[in-house]
Amino acid sequence: MIDYDKFDINSLKLQYQQHPSYGLLNIPNFLSNDMTKQCAEELDSLPLNKGKHFTRKGSCMYEYNDLSITPMQDKLVHEFHSSRFLRWLEHLTGMEKLLPDPHLVGAGYMKSFRGDTLQVHTDFNWVEEIHLHRAVSIIVYFNKDWDVNWGGSLNFYDFKNQELLSSVKPDWGNMLVWNYHNLIYHGYPDPMTCPEDQSRKGIRLFYYQSRSKPDVENPPHRSLYWFDKKEGLPYDIKQRR
Repeated sequence: MIDYDKFDINSLKLQYQQHPSYGLLNIPNFLSNDMTKQCAEELDSLPLNKGKHFTRKGSCMYEYNDLSITPMQDKLVHEFHSSRFLRWLEHLTGMEKLLPDPHLVGAGYMKSFRGDTLQVHTDFNWVEEIHLHRAVSIIVYFNKDWDVNWGGSLNFYDFKNQELLSSVKPDWGNMLVWNYHNLIYHGYPDPMTCPEDQSRKGIRLFYYQSRSKPDVENPPHRSLYWFDKKEGLPYDIKQRR
């Protein structure tokens, strides 16, 4: 599914850090051709009434995060939520102790069509379901032979929403990664002109960090296998030596 060995992670990290305002990188052919094809076909097969229709401020996108009806998405999410991928992503982005969202809030498959837009916006910063702060976002695209003249390239602007910094074409198997910041403006505000039988499609996944601290009255410890009968409490033999 993902051939991690084909990537020079240190070179990618350097490229990531060279973005003018924030960590951002587009990695071509990140996903295998076979997996990209299977996900594209699965997403194309999903009827619109099975997805959530996102329409905020004139944007238009269909979103699917029910893994019970999308076995290929389920397989892909399993990989992108794995310890190996999380370690790889931490190395790339410099963001430590990343956590995935098992509920896929705002995440999962997406597709949109001719005439649709994604209005320029900044992303949500918090997931109530797991009480974690947004840290890193990724998108993997499933668009074969997408013509850049159709629009749909994801534009990234400066912190004042004035200067265009990057424009990323939704390509075949490429992965876009960026660090969260509350002033990263992005979107594709112009209606797409792709053919009626084409769709802009991919999968979005978000990663989080906890800002909690250890409880000073119950500091971290390993599993306690010893029991003090006099005090009626468990203890660690290492701490009593």
